[in-house]
Formats: sequence, C-alpha cells, structure tokens
Amino acid sequence: MNDQHFISRIGPVIPPNHIGVSTLVAMAVPENELQAVADKISAYAEVNHNYEREHRFNLWFVLIASDDRHLQAVIEDIEQETTYKTMQLPLLNDFFIDLGFKLDLNND
Repeated sequence: MNDQHFISRIGPVIPPNHIGVSTLVAMAVPENELQAVADKISAYAEVNHNYEREHRFNLWFVLIASDDRHLQAVIEDIEQETTYKTMQLPLLNDFFIDLGFKLDLNND
C-alpha cells in the first residue's frame, strides 16, 4: 500500500527461477542515505521489491532478470549508481511457509 492506502501492484507469484533468474540481494547502507538508495533501487524494473531490516545489512531486495548475464549487469549497475557493494543470496533450497491467509473463493 502507498500513502493514500491504495494497492500499488498486483501480480502473479511465480516460483523463483522458473522464468528467468532471481536472487535476494542485501546492502549495508548508512541510515541517512537509506531512503535515497532504496529509491534508486526501486527505479529498476528488475527489482521486485525492497525493504529495510534492522541489521548491518539493512537494505534487502529481490532482483529478477532474463538470464545470469542480465542479472549481473543490473547488480553491477546498482553498485556503480549507489556506490555500495551488494551481497547476493541466491535461492539454494525452496521452503513453503503457510502464512495462513484463507480466501473464500466460493462466496457462499
């Protein structure tokens, strides 16, 4: 949701690496630059979402690309534009976590 409480994006959930390639990325960014760096990262079409964490690596995002070469090119571009290094955390094992959201599709 955004500041006006509107949903900003609706899209499918596609399992990682079934279409193209993806990786989780973490960055350590000084607090006073966090919003500016997050805004730069959000401008990339390949970035699914980003979020802040309470950790030395405080900015995390998911990057999706058509292939490994494109993925690495975007990461290199992000590092150059933001001047901060990234830590790539590719998916090694997939785990299902039931978040417990129940949808009644029958409307009975």
